[in-house]
Amino acid sequence: MPPTPADPNAPSTTRLDRPPGWLVFATGALAVTCLVLAIAETNLWAHYLIDGGEYLSLCGVGFIAVAGLFLFRARRLKASLPLVVPWLLYPIITQGDEIIDNLSINPMRIICLVLLAAIFAAPVSAVVYAARLVVVPETGSTRSLPLLLNWIPGLRWLAQGRVRAGSAMLAAALFTLEVPVAHVFLGILMMVAVVVMILGALAVASSGPEESAAPARRPWMQGERGERTALGLLLAGVVLSLGIYVGYKNRPEVYQGSPAVYMDPKRRGEAYSMSRIPVPSQPAMVPANAEAVRASLEFYGVFLEKILSGFSVLDRNYTWDYHNHLFLKDTPLIPEYRKVGLQRIAEAHALWTSGLPAAQAARGSLPMGDPIAALMDELQAYSAYHLARTPEMERLSLGYEKTQAGLQHAAHLYEGECKELGSGLDAILKKHAGVLAAPQVATITDGFSRSAHRVGDAYAKHIVGV
Repeated sequence: MPPTPADPNAPSTTRLDRPPGWLVFATGALAVTCLVLAIAETNLWAHYLIDGGEYLSLCGVGFIAVAGLFLFRARRLKASLPLVVPWLLYPIITQGDEIIDNLSINPMRIICLVLLAAIFAAPVSAVVYAARLVVVPETGSTRSLPLLLNWIPGLRWLAQGRVRAGSAMLAAALFTLEVPVAHVFLGILMMVAVVVMILGALAVASSGPEESAAPARRPWMQGERGERTALGLLLAGVVLSLGIYVGYKNRPEVYQGSPAVYMDPKRRGEAYSMSRIPVPSQPAMVPANAEAVRASLEFYGVFLEKILSGFSVLDRNYTWDYHNHLFLKDTPLIPEYRKVGLQRIAEAHALWTSGLPAAQAARGSLPMGDPIAALMDELQAYSAYHLARTPEMERLSLGYEKTQAGLQHAAHLYEGECKELGSGLDAILKKHAGVLAAPQVATITDGFSRSAHRVGDAYAKHIVGV
């Protein structure tokens, strides 16, 4: 005999028809995070969760797979199925650059808008689900709301049991709040996409009376069969999400933003080797020609700052130019930014040509095994390495900028070079920390150290679109 409603041990059909609160909260947190990441510039630490922390997306897939099995056993997976989507979407988001890599601008726009529409819809869905958990009354009853909550579109209908119309109206209101976010951070096309979602939600809200019997026309989603169907959809989604992630992560094509070693795994062997110059064990001593050595170290610091400034102008402006075309944005650009960036790189070349002889002469006066001499050898080799790469980068970027889609590759080309320059110099500072921290030669090395830290701070912790 079935238990009576008063039995505290009786299963609650209402609870089985709703996702658990902990999943709504966790999914809402993930959805908001993904939305922040979608509009974040790459100099924000939060962007680490997309490019530097791709493994976290795999943890998310593992979490939702385990949670799905738990919910299946509790007969609540079917009700929770819409909340699965953001967890499966996250790994795909991390491979966004790879998915659109070889496409022309219009297919790029379509894929980006589809992914971003899902990202914008995810927090809205989480809030709507949470509202339904709290506001929707038992079947056949009406819930009273505080006066202020009645002014929130959709909540009054939810309290009256009009679940479909109330959910759609609340979603439309939440999408409306996202319109200025889409316009400011992503441009006109994304704003239009959000407006389309608003119109779709309004159409659902006004599509007629509630039909409580509608689910009966879908027997494959009813009862135990519905739970098994939901489990099959969950497992298929996990396989698809991981398949897309692994497929694009290990695709055979070479990324068009080469030759930066951060962009092309096949060329990482060409990166500057930190083992090529050993660090002497003897302590640093003030050299006889201290002023010439100081000037030479500062020369290397100024050169690295100058060449980074050219790379950075090209990285940032190519990125903004690409996003302006992709999303119809109007981010201001430096006029003739390619000419400006290449002029700064040319100035770095001229500085190198004029200053290197004096730096080499100062180095030649130092004895073998001197820690300052090793630092100067390192800086000369490292600077020459990056200088030698500039002609190929100029040639490639000129070819890329012939199309709107190619601007992305030109941006990533210089972005990767900036990252390599900054992180490599950061490694050099750590490698030669002994001489750079020695108080007896501080007046000789301080000027270079300040320049090097400025270069390292600019890009060493910058997350590139790998």
